This record gives sequence, structure tokens and C-alpha cells, in this order.
Amino acid sequence: MSELLDQYVMNPLLQLAPGQILQWAMLQFYAFTLVLFRLSGLMIIGPVFGQPIFPTNIRILLILCLALLITPTLHDQVIVGFYELDANQDQRLSQDEVPTHLQDRFEALVISAGREGTRELTVNDYKFVVNMPASLLDYVWSILGELTLGLALGLGVYIILLSLQMAGQMIDQQAGMALGEVFNPGFDMNASLSGQYLYFIGITVFLVMEPVNGHLLMLSSLMDTFQVFPVGEGIVSTNTLDLLQSLMHQSLVLSIKVAAPLLAISALISIAMGYLGHTVPQINVLVIGFPIRAMISLLVLMFTLSGAADIVVESIPSAIDQLSRSAVM
Repeated sequence: MSELLDQYVMNPLLQLAPGQILQWAMLQFYAFTLVLFRLSGLMIIGPVFGQPIFPTNIRILLILCLALLITPTLHDQVIVGFYELDANQDQRLSQDEVPTHLQDRFEALVISAGREGTRELTVNDYKFVVNMPASLLDYVWSILGELTLGLALGLGVYIILLSLQMAGQMIDQQAGMALGEVFNPGFDMNASLSGQYLYFIGITVFLVMEPVNGHLLMLSSLMDTFQVFPVGEGIVSTNTLDLLQSLMHQSLVLSIKVAAPLLAISALISIAMGYLGHTVPQINVLVIGFPIRAMISLLVLMFTLSGAADIVVESIPSAIDQLSRSAVM
């Protein structure tokens, strides 16, 4: 009896198991690499993580650790995504509940589950399936999709913080301090003094803002994308591209709001100096104008710092929430 078991049961299992284990390991490694690239997109350009002052070796170690933690939870993330899409909470996902850019995945799952008649999916049908790419080109295409998804989130937050740099640039041009540019390691380029000062204040507020620190909120939003876009299906929707364009406009508006008090004061100073030079020609307006303008500008800048912090606290969570929602709409 034992010989029969060995011949017809154990031996085939022993021959089959190594192949299945190897296939499972390859699928897990494939999923791990795609998670790695989605995280890398955020780490390349995102605030704090993507800055040159953040050590590269620590950045790589952080990406590897996060990818190792996220990969085993991919199946659970997809299940959570099912309930997020199920708007009427009837435990069934219909076609009208699925966003346009997820229709192809919905159709594929309907066919694989044999639900062509009802056109609805249950939570058991909404599975996380990883398929090995048919060619190297397909693998590269999947990598690009994952990378751009992380880049979109990091770029959106970066655009908002860029408004502080633009505001500082406008302030220094009016205050006569534009020539005193220094190297800004956060942007890897020369920047105005006020722009660098406001940018570092913005980064500080971003890291410590309540109730959730900005960098943790950004990472949490990226991890939520695995609920809607399983690995291998990452794509930047047109809604996200339109939102990035809107954030560029919003960034310009915010920079003007931050610099507006000083721009108004500078305009008044220019009018006063012009009137003084016209009424009292003996006074050298250029000589006395620069120190007065610089002193008043610094005083006004001191009172506008709280406004810059408020912009970060109000705009960053809103931008991250909009970017997250654009992925599922």
C-alpha cells in the first residue's frame, strides 16, 4: 500500500511542487518589483523624499522596506477597493458603479467569472490576479504605468509647495534682494533668500501638520491606490492630468496670495518715493529707497509667515485628497 502511495501520490506531488513553488515565487517577485516602482515614482519627485538632501541609500532602503510590507497585503487591498467602489453597498459591483478608466478590468473579471448574463461581480469574483508579462515590452510598459502613478501624486504635492518658492521670488524682486540668491538644496538650483526661507517653512509645516503628518498622508494615499489599481494595472487617468493642470493654476494663485501684502506695500513705497523725488529733487531717492524698501519688506514678510503656514495646512491635504479621488472617478 505504501508503495502505491509513493508511486501514484507522493512522487507526482514531489515532481509538481518545485514547479509550482518556482511559479509562485516568480509571481511574487514580479508583484514586488511593480510595487517597488510605484513607490519609486513618489520617492523621485515627492516633497522631502525626492529632495537631494534626502540620502539616496536611505531612500532606497525605505522603498524596499515599504515594498516588502505592501506586497503580502495586495489581495486584501483589492478587497477593500471592491467595497470602496460598491456605492450602494449591496455586496455586488455593477458596471455603472465602475469608473470609465476601470471598465476594461471590470470586463475582464466578468468574463473570467462567467458573469456575462448579470454583468455584476461579487467580492469573490473581484480577485487579485497577477499574470506574468508575455514579453519584456509588456513588463516595461507595466513598470512605466506604476512609475507614473507615483510620480503624479508626488508632483501634485510638489506643485503646491512650489508656490512658496514663487512667492519668495516675487518678494525679493520687489524688495531689492533678488541679487542675493543662494543655492537651494531642496530644488538643486539657485533660489532667492525669501523663496528658500518660505520653502523650508513650508516643508517644516508639511512634516509636522496635524492630525496626520504630510509625508505620512502622502504615503497613505499612495498605498490606497493599490485598492483601485492592482499592480500591473497602474495608469494615470485623464482626471488626474486635468487635476495636475488645475494644481498649477492653484499654485500660482497661492503664490500671489502669499506675496500680495508685500507687493501692495512695495507699490505704495514706489509711489511715495516717486512723489518725494518729484517734490524734493535734492534727495537721492535711489540711495535712500533701497534700505527703506528692504527694511519694510522684511517687516511685512515677518507678518506673512503665518499665512504661508496656513496655505500648506489647508492646501496640501486638499490636494492629496483630490489626487486620490481622481484615481477612482
